Amino acid sequence: MTVRNLTGFAGACQDAVIAVLDAIATVGEERRGHLTDAKLSVDRALHDAYSGEEWYLADHLRRGIREVEAGAQHAA
Repeated sequence: MTVRNLTGFAGACQDAVIAVLDAIATVGEERRGHLTDAKLSVDRALHDAYSGEEWYLADHLRRGIREVEAGAQHAA
């Protein structure tokens, strides 16, 4: 995933997706760190969202983060 304009909503979404993928590929404290980064990026995306579609996308990213967290807790 590549975004031309790395500021604002698009950049925050890209950062969140990268952090979630990194979290999926790691374990332990490193995973928690990536999930924290993803949450911060989604918060930034929600803050920068200008339309319902952008808010919807950011909300789905937030739900995905929760699913990765739940999966990590069940695996532990």
